[in-house]
Amino acid sequence: MLEDKDYVMRIVHEWIRTLIKLIFNKDIDKEEDAEIPLEVMEQFRKLNAMIDDGEINEAENILLDGLREGDRTYFEMSLLFYEKLSGKTDEFLAEHDYSREEVVDGLKYVVNYYGYGSLLEAFAEDIEI
Repeated sequence: MLEDKDYVMRIVHEWIRTLIKLIFNKDIDKEEDAEIPLEVMEQFRKLNAMIDDGEINEAENILLDGLREGDRTYFEMSLLFYEKLSGKTDEFLAEHDYSREEVVDGLKYVVNYYGYGSLLEAFAEDIEI
């Protein structure tokens, strides 16, 4: 199903970029808007470091255990977490027992958790991922 990995990576990036633009009025492709509010910056740095160290599953578990209904800051951080993962190579993901499909599934889970699943479904309507 996920045949063209570069295409999937670009699609996931654009999904996240569009969600953040619509919900938070920020553009992650513009450096001045890409910052996470200070209250979650430490957590975000920790999760990013874990991703870079190959502790992807552990980082995702921490992320998902920390989901809090209605917490927009944590939602934004969660989106950026999956955006970072989508930028990793297939080799890196496979080496650390993770896949492109898990990136998409995790993203969908978080978006659904925060009540924006129908918005993501509208983006993905014509794309089979």
